[in-house]
Amino acid sequence: MSTAWTLTLRHQPTLRIDARVLTPVALAGLDAATIERLPVQQGRHTLALAEFFDVRADNTAPAPGDDAPARLILQGDLSRVDHIGLAMTAGELIVEGDVGHHLGTAQSGGHIEVRGSAGDLAGAERSGGSLTVRGNVADYAGGALPGSMDGMRGGVFVVFGNAGDRAGDRMRRGSLIVLGDAGDFAASRMVAGTLVVGGKLGAHPAWRMRRGTLICAGAAPELGAGHVAVPGDCGVFWQLLTRDIARLAGPQSPLADLPGRRHIRRAGDLAVDGKGEVFHLID
Repeated sequence: MSTAWTLTLRHQPTLRIDARVLTPVALAGLDAATIERLPVQQGRHTLALAEFFDVRADNTAPAPGDDAPARLILQGDLSRVDHIGLAMTAGELIVEGDVGHHLGTAQSGGHIEVRGSAGDLAGAERSGGSLTVRGNVADYAGGALPGSMDGMRGGVFVVFGNAGDRAGDRMRRGSLIVLGDAGDFAASRMVAGTLVVGGKLGAHPAWRMRRGTLICAGAAPELGAGHVAVPGDCGVFWQLLTRDIARLAGPQSPLADLPGRRHIRRAGDLAVDGKGEVFHLID
């Protein structure tokens, strides 16, 4: 039995499928026949995983052992496959292609890397671990599920492309780093945590932002009258925060020189006490 598996999508499904069973820990220690029989939901029907995926042991992984992390590689266009990495607690999950909605929802540990783009609610309500998307993410990245009051609550989430609307909505903790542009209402209803946007911001950033930090490294955002300039020097805080961000983003990213950039600090939305902060660069 292997702790590392590679699953290759045979064909893109006509209808969306719910593949929440696809986490490294859930598959570790199972044999191929058992994995092929795992249930996958498609509409009203429950089908075997083998209806959609070819299953094989990952021979490139380290030899199994007590300290070997569980590993899962998914291959193909999974843009109609949802809930990949749901509630993941440990291990390594690599997706070589695009994925659907709810990537890494409620993740608390381990590492997820998508070498493509992701749909809505990527990283929603996650509380730990690391999540990397090499392409773009759609709306509500790091946000809250419908009806919930809490968004992302911890961990690191790095997006190398663009993010849709409401990135970091209701975020409470952790770091969400978007190297490209972000859509409307970035950091909306933010309670705590850090959202960094390397490119342009859409309309109404930091709307009803109670606490937390939004860093705009691209063009100066169009903030409302409720975000007043805050005097004072944030030198030590700025250096500590931005050095960590630059390390997470990588030496080749547009955020690599962030610690040395001059900035203006503004208050969060004064309509909700304005205890948050918005930084934007001035050089």
